[in-house]
Amino acid sequence: MNKTFLEYVAEDIISKYGTDLSRIAVVFPNKRAALFLNEHLARLAGQPVWSPAYITISDLFRQHTDLKPADPIKLICDIHKSFTKCTGIDETLDHFYGWGQLLLADFDDIDKNMADADSIFCNLKDIHELDDISYLDDEQKEMLKRFFANFSDDIESELKKRFLSLWSHFGDIYHDYNRRLTEQGIGYEGAIYRKVASGQTLHLKYDKYLFVGFNLLQKVERVLFSRLMKEDKAKFYWDFDEYYMPSPSQHLTTSPSPLPSGGALVSSAPRTSAPTNLTTSPSHHLSGGALVSSAPTNLNLSDFPNELDNTDPDIYANMRRPKRIRFISSPTENAQARFAGNWLLENHRYRAGRKTAIVMCDESILLPIMHSLPPEADKVNITSGFPLAMTPVASLVMLLFDLYTLGLRKKGTTLNPHYLKKLMAHPYAHHLQEVHLKGVHLSQVHQEEQVHQPNSPSHHLTTSPILHHIATLIKQVGIATKPDGDPLTQESVFRMFTILNRLAALADSGDLLVDNTTLRRLVSQLVGAASIPFHGEPVVGVQIMGVLETRNIDFDHLLLLSCNEGNMPKGVNDSSFIPYTIRKAHHLTTIDNKVALYSYYFHRLLQRAGDITIAYNNSTDNGHTGEMSRFMLQLLVESGQKINHYSLTAKNHPTPLMPKPIQKDEATLSKLQEITRLSPSALNTYIRCPLAFYYQYIAHIQEPHPDPETIDNRMFGNIFHRAAYLIYKDITDRSPLIEKTHIQAYLSNRTLLANVVDRAFQAEQCTPNNGLQIINREVIIQYITKLLKIDQQLCPFSILAMEEEAKVYTQLSFTTPPSHHLTTSPSHHHITIGGIIDRLDAVTDKQTGKRRIRVVDYKTGNQPSSPIKNIDEIFDPNNIRSKHSNYYLQAILYSLIVSRSKRWNPANHPVSPALLFIKQAPANHYDPTLHIDKHPIGDVTVYEEEFLTKLKHTLADIYSPDTPFTPTDDRKKCELCPYRMLCGL
Repeated sequence: MNKTFLEYVAEDIISKYGTDLSRIAVVFPNKRAALFLNEHLARLAGQPVWSPAYITISDLFRQHTDLKPADPIKLICDIHKSFTKCTGIDETLDHFYGWGQLLLADFDDIDKNMADADSIFCNLKDIHELDDISYLDDEQKEMLKRFFANFSDDIESELKKRFLSLWSHFGDIYHDYNRRLTEQGIGYEGAIYRKVASGQTLHLKYDKYLFVGFNLLQKVERVLFSRLMKEDKAKFYWDFDEYYMPSPSQHLTTSPSPLPSGGALVSSAPRTSAPTNLTTSPSHHLSGGALVSSAPTNLNLSDFPNELDNTDPDIYANMRRPKRIRFISSPTENAQARFAGNWLLENHRYRAGRKTAIVMCDESILLPIMHSLPPEADKVNITSGFPLAMTPVASLVMLLFDLYTLGLRKKGTTLNPHYLKKLMAHPYAHHLQEVHLKGVHLSQVHQEEQVHQPNSPSHHLTTSPILHHIATLIKQVGIATKPDGDPLTQESVFRMFTILNRLAALADSGDLLVDNTTLRRLVSQLVGAASIPFHGEPVVGVQIMGVLETRNIDFDHLLLLSCNEGNMPKGVNDSSFIPYTIRKAHHLTTIDNKVALYSYYFHRLLQRAGDITIAYNNSTDNGHTGEMSRFMLQLLVESGQKINHYSLTAKNHPTPLMPKPIQKDEATLSKLQEITRLSPSALNTYIRCPLAFYYQYIAHIQEPHPDPETIDNRMFGNIFHRAAYLIYKDITDRSPLIEKTHIQAYLSNRTLLANVVDRAFQAEQCTPNNGLQIINREVIIQYITKLLKIDQQLCPFSILAMEEEAKVYTQLSFTTPPSHHLTTSPSHHHITIGGIIDRLDAVTDKQTGKRRIRVVDYKTGNQPSSPIKNIDEIFDPNNIRSKHSNYYLQAILYSLIVSRSKRWNPANHPVSPALLFIKQAPANHYDPTLHIDKHPIGDVTVYEEEFLTKLKHTLADIYSPDTPFTPTDDRKKCELCPYRMLCGL
């Protein structure tokens, strides 16, 4: 490969200025290139060198103003104040925040391009009438006419009135905002740049300023460059290639029709040897409809002459040299990351060190790349930094926010155990004692739920305590992990503590006036944008970089990953309050400029590389378009290079995982012997899948607890059960016999009914405070109403017991056969079996007119389509109705226990099992009594012998040493099983 661009720059600097460069400042678009240039200077000089000063363009502007760059959140807080003052719109900062970011971006662009804000934001009605547009040229007038034609119809439309009203205040907001910031001695970047560019004098620290590798020039930069040139203090080094930017000496008549580029250094459509193909289709999709001529580049070169020879083909004619280019399609991002490791090993590219680069068009692929690096590549420099959002401290902070917002109970006086338990499962939680977690005054945090006016003096108190407290907890983690903590942990904790402290300071000053929802979003946004820099020697080893870090740096071997449309160019859009045509008319930045800029990054990166591999994701899943970048398509059509195409394919052959049975060894049998009490749920679990029984009752692997802020089917049923219990408890405390009037008191008073349901929510430690929970609350109220209407038809009836009061158990004896592999004799077992009945009541049988006891089980799910045909189906694991046969096992078992109970049935009345399916129960004449083969179970003892025989046989299977815990053969049963992951399903 020829010398790099920076090597040419270094040679020119040494030849013109010697080795004493102490009075020279080299200005780059970013910092990284300075490290490479400095090394080239030292090597080429062959003797000690007094290095120049290296600064970025941002540093240069900031050195010449007393304004300090303001915190980005502080900027939005202040623009909100100016917005409220100038418009009179009492918009809260929470709702305004997104607007503020958009408006600030517009103001920044106006200032960087030194546009007249008053002209841009003048009243649209006045512009539409074209009363005063003398300051516009003919092209600008035509653009504006096309835009305002959109407003010619329905002049008094509400949308137009609102837009005009808001627009008419933007100029006032702009001026008030800048005054507000100036009074505080701060500013946003555009305002700082404009002040410097507009200033009368510059106190220049150095004799020469060498501007290296710039591309898109904004007006403030052009003005500054021009002023420095007039004082003979500025020199320029441009990095380009004649392929996409012909030099001034070349004939330009074949260039595509020019479009304004806003000072872009480079076209977004590289020059082709057959330009007529492009000029005949200026909106061709290959260039994204942004064909920009080379004329603006020549204007830059003529205004700011190049210190290097524009006609030197060794410097500026590298794109046409033969290159090895490969395009690779990949089905996933991770496949690309894994390929990166193989690519480094291929032809020993890793040995080329810093001349080898892996460039990420989507930097979220960094982690899988790091995990895919081969051990041979022992020297690697990563410029992107480790994402703070992917560190444990980031998840800890989010859990703390959840605890102090969603996890507050009883008006903010206690913490919900569920959220506390989730927090305590975090790996850093053991550094946080419970006293620390409760250190913040919870009532202060609870103020967050209150509604405040935006300018209320106490509004900031809502965010300040929680920020200070979480920051204190993070500091505690940092102190606890310091003795043996790794550098990544320490750096991530420090970075997080800094972010929280910065927000807390804004909240203390009254600038940050947001609720906890917005605050959490802000923290997430700041954390998502933060990274932890890697330490090392930047100019040594393989370079892993983002696109922006590649500016001015050249490589021999280049791998671009995730080079999809949307990543390259990077998600450019026209989000702005200023319409495109007005931006174009006032020479503000447009989408054309942004596309041209990324086109420059792309082609400049490729121009001196000889070994180029570009990979893209061809999948259309998860938001991916599956399209290669438009710039890759341009290379195919225009470059003249031979480009080979490959696809990454997965060679893995998935082997279906089959869950294996668990044999009953001595340890398992010992644990079985410890189980002396079983519930119908345990028996049903065994019948459904013996392996699931092992996981739950032998291995004691707990199911995940549901989130109390969401209501799953189990919690929904629990709340319904509790509400029914509370109603009938209230009635039976006053009367042993339930009459129609008792039930009517609830049916005719919705408030009373709703209060009972709310009490049931509280009993389940759940508050109906979001949309889904409120809907569930209404459904439960409807279900309770339906239950009461069904029960009203039974009146008068009596309730014998409910819930905890209705515990029924019995003891069963059974024998297990001898074991063949453990050489044991037959064993005799005694086990207690039973549980809790939802409701045990006594009614008058409508057919016989006699008293009948019912074991009632409330069901809020769907009713079986048909009853079971016989007792065998209850215990048959292959029964197609087994999804519902478990209901029968419990109801019949409880009924048999009650039928023989002297406590519950001293008069030996018939007992019936009943399943009351609330959801599908008809309003009138509904009988929930269970049926077998379409016959109602009027007296459960009819099935006693057969049922107990089958039950004891199932128990013998459970305890039999030679019967393993086998997985079910029915995979449909596994779909909702909490243990399916353990089986590899």
